[in-house]
Amino acid sequence: MAYFLGYRVLVPMGVDSWMQYRLPANAPRIAFSPNDTWLEELGANEAYKIALARAGGRLVEIQPSDTSANPQRIATWLEQNKISGVLLAGGGDVDPRLYGGDPSQASSVNRARDDFEIALIKVAEDKQLPILGICRGCQILNVAHNGTLQKLKDDRHFSISGHAADLSKGSRLAQIMDSTHLEHVGSYHQQAAQELGNNLRVSAIGPDGIIEAIESTGPGWVVAVQWHPELEISDPKQEALLRAFVRAAK
Repeated sequence: MAYFLGYRVLVPMGVDSWMQYRLPANAPRIAFSPNDTWLEELGANEAYKIALARAGGRLVEIQPSDTSANPQRIATWLEQNKISGVLLAGGGDVDPRLYGGDPSQASSVNRARDDFEIALIKVAEDKQLPILGICRGCQILNVAHNGTLQKLKDDRHFSISGHAADLSKGSRLAQIMDSTHLEHVGSYHQQAAQELGNNLRVSAIGPDGIIEAIESTGPGWVVAVQWHPELEISDPKQEALLRAFVRAAK
């Protein structure tokens, strides 16, 4: 993790030139809603770019200011930028007002980003674009499907030491990782899915029965995890998830 978070400091030229060198011109272009918290300054978004480039995909940033939450503008942007997949990154808490929660229990809320990403999810699903959600991305996906979130008090879910996770037998995630148990996942979240959204199913459970991953029940490729595979690319199972997403985007 320290390697990625220090990348911008250690390599001032950034990763865009590296991506240009590494990726072929026909690499799938993936819309990327980046982390907008203080972690952005530590290079958190570069970690996503590096990990997805290693998996064969090119991330293209999209900000709420580019399209607002207007579905037509989002659809036009996706078409103009030849997007074939959507990555929802980590960041601040989702506004509890969106699911009937307590606003005092959330931090680093950006309602404009919430509204934008919910609209982005719906447009992407209408277009049958593959979606990968990471951390906050898992949470906003559940809310976009009319699910709810809970505030976590257990520090095991926000710790560099991480924890184990059990994958649901027969789930897309278990098939990708060829496993029903992960000994360790890097976990840095203070919210998690509580009531599951429509047309979603649980694909991984962590300590205390906390939902650690969800996926679509339909034919579309929609997977979201609470942990950070972009920080664990030395783990073949986490790399397999990123590569499966990029393959789906092709």
